[in-house]
Amino acid sequence: MTKTAAACGIPWRLEDFGCAVLPLPGDDSIAAVARSQVKGLLPTLGLAVQDVHDLAIMVSELATNVLQHATSGDGSPGAELWVYQRSDERGRDELVIKAFDTLRHWRRRREAPGDMHEHGRGLEIIRILADGRWGHHPSRSRLSSPAVRGKATWFALPVTRTVHARRHARKVEEPHAMRTLERLLVQRGVDRFQRRDELGVSVLTGPGDLTVWCETATFRWCARSGETGKLPVSDITEVCEQVVRLYEALDDRG
Repeated sequence: MTKTAAACGIPWRLEDFGCAVLPLPGDDSIAAVARSQVKGLLPTLGLAVQDVHDLAIMVSELATNVLQHATSGDGSPGAELWVYQRSDERGRDELVIKAFDTLRHWRRRREAPGDMHEHGRGLEIIRILADGRWGHHPSRSRLSSPAVRGKATWFALPVTRTVHARRHARKVEEPHAMRTLERLLVQRGVDRFQRRDELGVSVLTGPGDLTVWCETATFRWCARSGETGKLPVSDITEVCEQVVRLYEALDDRG
């Protein structure tokens, strides 16, 4: 289930469990649109970051990088901006901002003399301002139906909530958490999983020995590569992102 944000006065699509999604223009307005929309979104969600100026720079560089190295630049659609909260390794809240594009790998661009946005410079600025909390990974779109394959480039910053803000629009009760995750995955076109319940534990099994467990209000997962992870059920948006990433990586390896 999703809902528009028109009632909040913003052009975002607000998904259940805390993810806001915005289509990005495929032209030179992309950075200004992304910057202004993120700055306007955070107060609406009751969130605040320590340095709004740094946030604006990072969002601008993220969007510019997508335009210059991952889109045609001819105004064609495809890029999306995603904003949601998750827990960091110490259980503290952080804001995640991701730019999705439909190219799996970076497109090299012929630079003009004096161009200040050569490949990688914008991402280096993000790396520094985010204190290393950035990256990119294979993913699938949220706005396209069916979902389109591509990649997501992201950074994360510590976030605080106002007294009236809630972590998520609604909590996921443990008995329904795995079914909810399965539904979210299907919406992204990740549907080669089988679910079973056994002795109070819900399990999703998929290709490449990709397995997800849910018990005691916690999701755990592992893949054939040996990668493992664990997050509380309240971070179901991030859990879904990690499973999509692992699923897409398996497809890339054939």
